[in-house]
Amino acid sequence: MVNLEKMTTEKLCELFELTGTMSDENIPTVRGWLMDEIMKRNPEGFDKWLDSDYPADSELRKFVLV
Repeated sequence: MVNLEKMTTEKLCELFELTGTMSDENIPTVRGWLMDEIMKRNPEGFDKWLDSDYPADSELRKFVLV
């Protein structure tokens, strides 16, 4: 099992972006785990991303990697 807590925030964002086009039935769960970990690290940036007009996966890093 992968320990998300040991990954850098940049790596988490990279994985989140990669899962955006995957269609496996488990991907929504994986994306949820990734978002939970990213949100724990930068809740303010994560919320700003969610509150943006069209929160694209590729833009998450702009909000949380500051």
